[in-house]
Amino acid sequence: MKKIYIHAAFFILFILTYFLVKILSPQERLITSLVSTFGFISLILIIIILSLPLFVKYKNTSLTRYLLSERRWIGIYTFIFALIHFSLVFYFFFGLDINKILNNKNRLYLSLGGIALLFLFLMTITSNNYAVRKLGKNWKRLHYLIYPALVLILIHSFNIGLIYMKNFWLKIIVLIMILIIILLKFYKSKKSK
Repeated sequence: MKKIYIHAAFFILFILTYFLVKILSPQERLITSLVSTFGFISLILIIIILSLPLFVKYKNTSLTRYLLSERRWIGIYTFIFALIHFSLVFYFFFGLDINKILNNKNRLYLSLGGIALLFLFLMTITSNNYAVRKLGKNWKRLHYLIYPALVLILIHSFNIGLIYMKNFWLKIIVLIMILIIILLKFYKSKKSK
């Protein structure tokens, strides 16, 4: 029964995102706003996924334990939001023409976003008990792709982000959050040895 909460939460997040952007964005910037918002939410969700074990360690509540137990679903929904971001870009900005991406001056940053999406896809299709059994220790190694994916997403969004990542202070806040998470994870792993 509790599984329904995570699905309902992401359904509500999707609906709220769509309608808030539609209401708050000028019509001529609607697609740009949707693209940026879905991409930014994907980035924030990755940060949340990485921080969940730390939340449980430092603030062990029923909510943090529940979110940690649903981390796979959060990851799957992260991929879905990133896929929506990609689909909107590919359809509205490039007219489903791969050549327009290859000839774009920002093709490097677009490609880095595409590689990050591929990493998220690989983690998504292996986010099930069958894959855990079949892959064994390699499952965890595969899911460490979250870290290179995060780096690629940061490079992608910091260089071609159209709304949120144009803000210098938001970039600093995101970097500080990630740095704190990585340092705490490093400290936690050193302490457990």
